[in-house]
Amino acid sequence: MRSPKRHPAVTYFPKAATGFTRGSGSKVGLAVAAVLAGFAVPRAPSHAAEADNSTSGGLAEVVVTARKREENLQDVPLSVDVFTKKDMQNLGISGFEDYAEKVPSISFISEGPGTQFFVMRGVSDGSNPNYSNTSATGFFIDDMSLSWQGVQPDLHLYDIERIEVLNGPQGTTFGASSMAGAIRYVTNKPDVNAFSAGADFDGGQIQGGQQNWTEEGFINLPLIDGILGLRISAFSDSHGGFINDQLTTRTWVNGAVSTNAEWARNDYNREHVEGGRLALKGVLNEQWSATFTYGFQRQLTLGAWDEDPNLAPRTVERFGPESHHFEANMAEFHVDGDVGIGDLVYASTYWKLPTRQENEYSEYIQNYGGAYGVPGSNEGVTCLNDPVYGTAPYTGCNVPLQYYEYHTNPERWSNELRLISKPGGKFHWLGGLYWEKTRDKNSGSTYYMPGLRTNSPAFEYYNYYSGTPLGSTSLPAKEWYAYTTRTDYLQTTEFADLSYDLTDKFNVEAGVVHFHSNFRYYSPFGQFAYAATSPTLDVGSSNKWDSKVGANYKITDKVMVYADFAQGFRDGGSNSGFPQGCYNRGVPQSYVPDTLNNYEVGWKTTSLNGRLVWNGAFYDMNWKQLQTIIYDVDICAPSSYYVNVGNARIYGVESNIDYKISDNWSFQAATSYTDSHIISSPYADFQGNIGERLPYVPYLSWSWNVRYEHPLNKDLRGYAQFDISHKGDMWNDFHIEGSNGFPRILQPSYSIMNIRMGLNPEGGHWLAEFYIRNLADKNAIIFSNTGNFDLRETTNEPRVYGLRLNYRFGKETNSE
Repeated sequence: MRSPKRHPAVTYFPKAATGFTRGSGSKVGLAVAAVLAGFAVPRAPSHAAEADNSTSGGLAEVVVTARKREENLQDVPLSVDVFTKKDMQNLGISGFEDYAEKVPSISFISEGPGTQFFVMRGVSDGSNPNYSNTSATGFFIDDMSLSWQGVQPDLHLYDIERIEVLNGPQGTTFGASSMAGAIRYVTNKPDVNAFSAGADFDGGQIQGGQQNWTEEGFINLPLIDGILGLRISAFSDSHGGFINDQLTTRTWVNGAVSTNAEWARNDYNREHVEGGRLALKGVLNEQWSATFTYGFQRQLTLGAWDEDPNLAPRTVERFGPESHHFEANMAEFHVDGDVGIGDLVYASTYWKLPTRQENEYSEYIQNYGGAYGVPGSNEGVTCLNDPVYGTAPYTGCNVPLQYYEYHTNPERWSNELRLISKPGGKFHWLGGLYWEKTRDKNSGSTYYMPGLRTNSPAFEYYNYYSGTPLGSTSLPAKEWYAYTTRTDYLQTTEFADLSYDLTDKFNVEAGVVHFHSNFRYYSPFGQFAYAATSPTLDVGSSNKWDSKVGANYKITDKVMVYADFAQGFRDGGSNSGFPQGCYNRGVPQSYVPDTLNNYEVGWKTTSLNGRLVWNGAFYDMNWKQLQTIIYDVDICAPSSYYVNVGNARIYGVESNIDYKISDNWSFQAATSYTDSHIISSPYADFQGNIGERLPYVPYLSWSWNVRYEHPLNKDLRGYAQFDISHKGDMWNDFHIEGSNGFPRILQPSYSIMNIRMGLNPEGGHWLAEFYIRNLADKNAIIFSNTGNFDLRETTNEPRVYGLRLNYRFGKETNSE
């Protein structure tokens, strides 16, 4: 019931010659996992990353709401990564990729800003920014769920209290689509008692490119002291270009000649993001409070963030428009209070996330084999005659340029009511109800072909086989393919979690969730210009129960071990509106929910007078009825479709340390080893994938950072910091024979290094910092993208030299 981007193709296309390299099986996997578990190296912040101001000199307690109640992180029997406010400042985190690089359990791909797609713990179904299934990872801002159609919004991070990364299935706490885990942004709330404000500036020079500029600010006002508070933040973030669109001339298969002068330029790619947040908090009495929050963001990008491997680094040759426009309107009303037997929370949210993209797609028409399998033969649709569908050589040909626009207009309402037991006692419980309605009134895509001739022999050939009058078109002039959809989706969830302290040291826990959905999918049209309009309507529903059980034991007050079983899931749906030939060639009428069963043991330890935290976990996950989306021109041109392709197994280990070595030195590190493979499949196209590693999943990832701070005098401190993060090699896709003519590609590993040095007074009211991002100027391959019938390698930003300045007024400081 989602509306993926659909790439046009034509039936009667014989299979392209493709090949792939089988990923090597990990025979040493268990040995590596054991070593990693016992040796806690590279890991990103933070399980307790903020320096304590107490005389002990230890790490400060980190409080999280990973189980929808406030708890000390070291008491939560889950694998959770946390970036506190101090972590985000120290590491310069302002966007998704800034922290995703540093969390080993996260791997990601993208086509550039606004298109990031990420997976956790190797739970990857092959979705990508070209066409995506429902996300396997939950994405939340406070109590607002933003996961939709696989691609989470690319939000600028400012005035954020912390980021929580919950590894492993969270279905009984956060519902459907939190199958592999969940990421939560927790925003700063208004302080009703004290004034504070801040201003931040960041400017950087991209080596070989343009400049970056960021201005940010916030203000917190206690409108009625102790009763009513207002917090407002705003930002403007511009990133300059570093990709060159090289001027070139192309001779097309049909003989037409064109130049890309309209689009060619240096520093082709630009991004600008602006927005802000307003929050109003009222303290009704000692037991009750209410908060209303509204956030807005607008993102506009032009150009491309990839390179052509056949050209100079960070260079492309594009013959059409490329842009991405995204807006986010987000509102949340939150009430919490004491109702005697427990604490009641009500959260009502609304968001609207319209997007629009333009993308150059000329290689499809240049390389696609058409009805007779001859590359470029479809260029005949721009000619008065051609040798494939007509009776003479190419004559009277227009330039066969093609590009597409893609747009979505989703909006979501949700309401959650939960009741939580009060702190203390032996019995702890949480129960709640959740209702969510998502609607996309107008999602679709149009593929434009300015040189299209409906009176060409090639176009009339397709008219004939589609049963439409010769020369007739069902779309407006110059449109080759288009579709539009409306989706209505409603889900309700009941959930509960219970835990009991059998002794002062031993605790057991159990949770359950019941999920129900109803969906309606309507497409008034979706066809090539030569085919007749064919509206479709599909309705359906789904039910699912999931559970979790666990136990944890405190060996000492500072050492806890835990074991649990947890399930996560995604909803099912149907493939409606396809031509009968698609169903005849294997497209299923429907697909069922998939389920991830996770078996995990872990540990959490604090030692050396609170200066050292060492945590970790082993996990073994069985993925049943793995659900994915497939684009295969041999089975169902032009649409991608959903299918349960079989079962997968994922096992691995995570380990991390936070170490305050002395009053001056601190160290944080993390690593993960993940082995994820398809183990069985009844689906013919996936037989060759059995035993293969899942796409976008490195075996090994790690990160670490070291920081030195030293007083320069009684009022001023200086610091220096180095951090490095590593993502191992990973496959760029499932191998689907015939899908686009490219083999499966193994993306190489990469490491990114950054250094920072600066000044910060003892009071923490201002900061001045010089930094170098991507110190080694690594040209990393983020995504080997073959979805446009060419190879586009998304790359990262080159080395950046920058200066960061900020100032804090009132209560809040840079030392927090």
